Amino acid sequence: MYRTIIVDDDFLVRSYLKQLDAWEKAGYEITADLRDGEEALGMIKEQPPDVIVTDISMPLMDGIDLIRKVREMGLSTYIIVLSCHDDFNYVKEAMRLGANEYVLKNSLDEDSLFEVLKNAEHHMDSMKKQNTDEERTKKLIRAGSQSLKIRFFNEILAGDMSLKEREERRKEAGIKGKYMNSAVVNMFIPGWMGIKDGQSPAETEQYAAGFIERLSKQLEMLLGEESCKAETISLGGGIFCCFLDLSDLSRSSVMKQKLTSVASACFQCCKEEPYDYDIGVSNICIGEGGIRQAYQQARETIKLSFYEDSDILYFDSQKAIGTKMPDCAQELLSHAREYAAGRREKEMKAEFGQVIDMCRELRTDPKIIFRWIRRLDTAVGTEHSQEELFKLTHVEQLKQIFEDYRKKIFLGVGKEVPESAGTQIRQAVQYIREHFKEQIGLQEVADAVGLNFAYLSYLFKQEMGIGFSGFLLELRVEYAKDLLKNTSYKIKDVALESGFNDYHYFSKAFKRLNGISPAEYRRRS
Repeated sequence: MYRTIIVDDDFLVRSYLKQLDAWEKAGYEITADLRDGEEALGMIKEQPPDVIVTDISMPLMDGIDLIRKVREMGLSTYIIVLSCHDDFNYVKEAMRLGANEYVLKNSLDEDSLFEVLKNAEHHMDSMKKQNTDEERTKKLIRAGSQSLKIRFFNEILAGDMSLKEREERRKEAGIKGKYMNSAVVNMFIPGWMGIKDGQSPAETEQYAAGFIERLSKQLEMLLGEESCKAETISLGGGIFCCFLDLSDLSRSSVMKQKLTSVASACFQCCKEEPYDYDIGVSNICIGEGGIRQAYQQARETIKLSFYEDSDILYFDSQKAIGTKMPDCAQELLSHAREYAAGRREKEMKAEFGQVIDMCRELRTDPKIIFRWIRRLDTAVGTEHSQEELFKLTHVEQLKQIFEDYRKKIFLGVGKEVPESAGTQIRQAVQYIREHFKEQIGLQEVADAVGLNFAYLSYLFKQEMGIGFSGFLLELRVEYAKDLLKNTSYKIKDVALESGFNDYHYFSKAFKRLNGISPAEYRRRS
């Protein structure tokens, strides 16, 4: 239904028009009838209608002024003017201002109104299709322009162009700035890996395009005609760059002021987005190669958001990013295997904490820390994927890495293996630690290590000082204790997670080994 308002100071005219069946028959709904243009304008601002039917001669605000203001608002509402025979000069003015059709009041009846409404429908449908086609064309043009701009800046950053090629590419991409004095604002979504995993490639591309459009409008409001000197592009992976051309400015103070204003506008735009952004800002860099230098500075600065909580990080006020791990990191790598094998959790935790504290002090590049964690994984026999590591966006989250080690290495390991134990018993213990949550028995372990069932039972008791069943029970109960202390799992779920299929047996075994029930242990923890 086309939403329609009637504007006429004559109550009888409004009443007559509303009672005609042609509206409903043609697919129109009268949402309001109003006495003058001023009253109508307030409603139009709140909720623009599809169609306005207005008289010309009205008090306060006549139809001419109403049409003028509606068109000044940029609305494409279809306007039908009601007139009398002696209003023709006014009608001409109304049509000039943007009215779509006029109708003589004394000629309006069911048939003539229906014909007018069907013509209006045809016109509105045509305009809608034209607007859709124009918008699609504009989007294609913007997408093509954006691709050329991305290519231009990528080739500049790669240093692959001569000065002549650079000029040709710049003009081809429609870039106004010459970038002889340059600065860069780098915007990065630190949680991009998680966002990307939950979206299709088309959705991430659509978001990136929308963000660039929103940011461009923000910069247009700030810079006006000079907004063409600020080009914003997506470099992929949640990274967006605003390349600011300052070539026409000679005073460094003015350049700095412009850069600060642009960085603040970028921050305001990012703050309104559904995702968190980190923002790094370069110095003002001079000369043909300045734009590459500015990009490197902005990229390096944004890495410091791993340690800092500032809204905007400026290159000239930050400590340089560290390019190597502290010495204590290598020491932990050399001790890690020993700590894992000997269940020396406290020592490993202390050294891990020392490494993180030193990284915080040195502002070590997060990618270097992630590579070190991968080496530590290898040393202790665990694994963190590259995607898992890149989801860590702040130094405080590194505590979770040690929590992973605690669960994978130090929980559920049971009684320590004596140094005198042979290779086959060590293999048996390792198999039990890896499979204790499953319903395994001595036969499965014997098959895994290639020993006779009865001989493994004897050997296990001799070398471990505890029988197989006792070792497995203690290991499961130890793991259950950690779950009771550190999770909100129901006690029945704790039992299942720890390898106990029988809840009552779990409760009795737990109390026998610890002197209290699982529920009491949780209350005291």
